[in-house]
Amino acid sequence: MATVTPLPLLAITALLALALAGVLLVTGQTAPQLAAHLAFALGVMPLVLAALGYFVPVLTRSGAASRTAAWGPPMMALAGGVLAVSSFATDFSATGLSLAASLAGIAAISLGAWTLRRAQHMLGPRHRGLDWYLAALGFLLLALLAIILMPHFPEQRNALRLFHLHANLLGFIGLAALGTLQVLLPTCIGQSDPEAALRLRRDVGWAAGSALLIAVGTALTRPGQGVAAAPALALLGAVIYGGVVLRTLHAWRTRFGSGLVQAHGAAPSLVSATLGLLGLLILGIAHGFGGLPARPAVAGFVIAFLLPLVSGAAAQLLPTWLRPGPQSPWHQALRARLCRWGGVRGLTLLLLGLLIAGLP
Repeated sequence: MATVTPLPLLAITALLALALAGVLLVTGQTAPQLAAHLAFALGVMPLVLAALGYFVPVLTRSGAASRTAAWGPPMMALAGGVLAVSSFATDFSATGLSLAASLAGIAAISLGAWTLRRAQHMLGPRHRGLDWYLAALGFLLLALLAIILMPHFPEQRNALRLFHLHANLLGFIGLAALGTLQVLLPTCIGQSDPEAALRLRRDVGWAAGSALLIAVGTALTRPGQGVAAAPALALLGAVIYGGVVLRTLHAWRTRFGSGLVQAHGAAPSLVSATLGLLGLLILGIAHGFGGLPARPAVAGFVIAFLLPLVSGAAAQLLPTWLRPGPQSPWHQALRARLCRWGGVRGLTLLLLGLLIAGLP
């Protein structure tokens, strides 16, 4: 009997959290830290951990996750997200934030250890998507460590905050998304992509290394002080990261053609999310040189990247999550309803998010 997954609940929670956070960031009705953690800590982090727990058995060609493995890490991360949002909504308690980061860190470590055990006992060569997942979890741990270190190094608080932000967005979320999309997008279109394994193996080092360059370079860049080469590190990282995304988009266009440009379906929404990530990397360079403020950039990341990503993936996978097992006419009908106008929705969110991110 298939294990009941928390993914439907967490997908709905993430979509609601992202939509609310996007509105709050655009309207300025609350502190940006609260809105950002509502989106990332409460919405996206538990969903990503649950999604990794779902895809790891697929990539390792092993049985479904046990109830403990399926529910433990994401629910622990969700508890950490609730605590983080509560801390930002009340007294900005350093103790509360450290505890929230510790809970999420334990969740990431347990999921990573479980993934490694599955990979070690699988038959045949390891799927390279697992490398992306492990790298993403490593970035999450680094981002959470920065939170724990903040009270102990107050003079470095801003540097640690910037490292936390970029390691989280481009390292944890970005790598997990790009690694999953290489497998998920062909499934949405109903075609195979024999070159996906090669891209996953070739690009994981470039993507992880560039995310680290961006996070470190941004953290060390401070007007009038800091490391002189830091802006160049961040810029180099953004260029390399953007190259990985561009190469992925080019491979999809060559392989799938018009299947990526449709009014309906999950695939066009996922492509819009990937284009949003590329556009935000370009705008992020402008932000790094003082051309754009940070708040619209974070709002753009939520609207142009995360919303089409989560909505597209949920539309494709929710029927399977609700009723695991052989696909039936019920799955097809529900998927068709959820994916209706998916391309239009994704394109609208992409253009709106990039417009907001580019506001001066």
